[in-house]
Amino acid sequence: MYLDKKVALCYNIDMKYNEKKTPHYNLNLIKELIRQRKYQIRKIALENAMCDFDLKHKDIISYVLNIENSYFYKSMTSEYDNKLWQDVYHVPIGKDIAYVKLQIVSDESVVIQFKRK
Repeated sequence: MYLDKKVALCYNIDMKYNEKKTPHYNLNLIKELIRQRKYQIRKIALENAMCDFDLKHKDIISYVLNIENSYFYKSMTSEYDNKLWQDVYHVPIGKDIAYVKLQIVSDESVVIQFKRK
C-alpha cells in the first residue's frame, strides 16, 4: 500500500522499511534491461548526478552498467511501500562515492537515486 509521507506524519503512522544484506535484484538483469533501453531515471537522480558529479544522462547509464557486485551495500524497502525493494550500491566516481539506488518495476530498471554519499 502506498502512503504519502505527510499523511503518515499527520496520523502518526510509522513508515518502517526493511533491510537485508543481499541484493534483491539480479544486477545482470538490471544491466540487461538498461541495454534494452527498458529503464527510467528519476528526475531527482538526474538532478543530484548533475549537481554532485557534473554527470549527464549518458554518464549515469555508463556508471550503472559498470557497477560491480562488490559495490553492493544493502537492500531496503521503499519508505512509501514496504513491498517494493531497492538495491543500494556505493559506486566510486573519481575520488568520491555515489549512493545509487536501483530497482525493477514492471520489467523496467529504475535508477531511483544517484547522489554523493
